[in-house]
Amino acid sequence: MLLAPPFDTTVARVVATSADPVRSVTYSSDGAHAFALLTRRSATALAHYDLRAARPGRTILVGFHDSDDPTTLPGELLESRTANGIPYALLSTAGDAAYLQGPGYYEDFRPRPFVDRISLDDGATRRIFEGSADSFEQPLVPLDPELRRMIVSRESKNDFPDSYLWNRDGSMENLTHNRDPFPQITAVERIDFAFTRRDGIKVQGRVSMPVGWREGDGRVPAIFWTYPREYTTPEKYEASAIRARNRNAFTHLSWLRWSDIWLTQGYALVYPDIPIVGEHYNDTYIANLVDAMYGAIRAVDSLGVVDIDRIGHGGHSYGAFATANILANSPFFKAGIAGDGAYNRSLTPTGFQAERRNIWEAPQTYIEMSPFFKADQLDTPLLMYHGADDNNTGTFPIQSERMIQALTALGKTAVLYEYPYESHTPRAIENNLDMWARFLEWFNRYVKGSAASAATSGKGVPSGADATSAHHTTPPSREPR
Repeated sequence: MLLAPPFDTTVARVVATSADPVRSVTYSSDGAHAFALLTRRSATALAHYDLRAARPGRTILVGFHDSDDPTTLPGELLESRTANGIPYALLSTAGDAAYLQGPGYYEDFRPRPFVDRISLDDGATRRIFEGSADSFEQPLVPLDPELRRMIVSRESKNDFPDSYLWNRDGSMENLTHNRDPFPQITAVERIDFAFTRRDGIKVQGRVSMPVGWREGDGRVPAIFWTYPREYTTPEKYEASAIRARNRNAFTHLSWLRWSDIWLTQGYALVYPDIPIVGEHYNDTYIANLVDAMYGAIRAVDSLGVVDIDRIGHGGHSYGAFATANILANSPFFKAGIAGDGAYNRSLTPTGFQAERRNIWEAPQTYIEMSPFFKADQLDTPLLMYHGADDNNTGTFPIQSERMIQALTALGKTAVLYEYPYESHTPRAIENNLDMWARFLEWFNRYVKGSAASAATSGKGVPSGADATSAHHTTPPSREPR
């Protein structure tokens, strides 16, 4: 509807109608054209309305389609912005065409983002830009209505992201000349791999080798860092993997627990997918978790780069939950790290993560998935950390506090560090430094070092502790703000 000044809603005028629900509308800069994103069940379409007409009719530019197969996505309307940030649909100079920008997913996990010119008369498309197969190139800013020039970002597995001036003739001029702050880490070997799980699902993963490692240097210790995700069918996992895995993307160094900081300390970092698949996926959570982990271990073992007798496992939040479960239900790992996790599902009785049944509807699933009830089976050294002010409803600090109490009572090798004034993820630099120092000491002792075999037989003692279990609260690194 059109509401003209002085904005009396009683005289608003209907401009255009749609038989299908309208999710959003984008206008051209002159207000003469409207583009509506329509929905029909799980499918979407793009419609055009010429608002210059007395009775604007609807032209479907992109027909209704779903996103089950990401490789067939036609792209979304390309927008530009005014000087004060208002988005609008970019049209050609003649006003007879718009543009679609798409992710360009491919089954080889090397996306090639694209831009298509689309006719407003009949929806015919013509490819204007497409990224290459050996790097990740994304259109950022169009510089003219005919898209003769654009600002494009380019990166690769080993090339730091830079901005380029792209011309229609295909030439690229580097504009930014960004410097890689960590060239030694960028140069590491990264190996993408796949394996077939026992249930027949093909699962994706990546192993990054330590700084300075070269082919022929032999096997190294490794940390597996995982975060399970739920899918109702194998096809939905495959589609998700195509979206999430980008073998041409650059890996940035960060404070995150699965950071390449591990690579500077002589460890390989393995990040496999852990798909939990089924109509009620969590009914097979433990089996899917263990099978996926076993398959990932066998896959990296076959690469000849990881010493599978010296591997540890880590995870944060739902990944911490997975860590405790994999340690309690399998003998694969020498030590574990679990942060801000939930371990007792009776403390989240009305649902958690993707589980929508409550505990009274699926009591056996809640119990089976709770590593708290299998604490007597958790014989692998476990380091836990938790923000003392974690306000995530599924991971209140009581989860880790009750877990360490159980492990302490059972005489297990375990520690818990709580960080005051931190929520679900530690933010203070001082706390991150403290956390990483404890991570590395723990894994050096129980995974890389000679103490690993002793620890798994119950003889290991956490550093700074007088017994096989300890609960530490680190002093605040600064006054709260």
